[in-house]
Amino acid sequence: MREKRFLVSFIVDDQPTTIEVNSTGDDLTPEQARAHIEAHPDVNANGRITDVRITPVLHPDSEPGHRYQP
Repeated sequence: MREKRFLVSFIVDDQPTTIEVNSTGDDLTPEQARAHIEAHPDVNANGRITDVRITPVLHPDSEPGHRYQP
């Protein structure tokens, strides 16, 4: 099964943060996202994590449009 990518945005200790998560399922639950956040090496897992938002990456093989030069 092909992995899907998700952007997980959240606030930890009053600092907005985003990580990318790969999942084999069609969706990512907030509980699964929180487990990935707490396991991520760049995140202070002892900090207060709030406002978890999950956004699927619909076109994972393309660059964002703002990176292209006209």
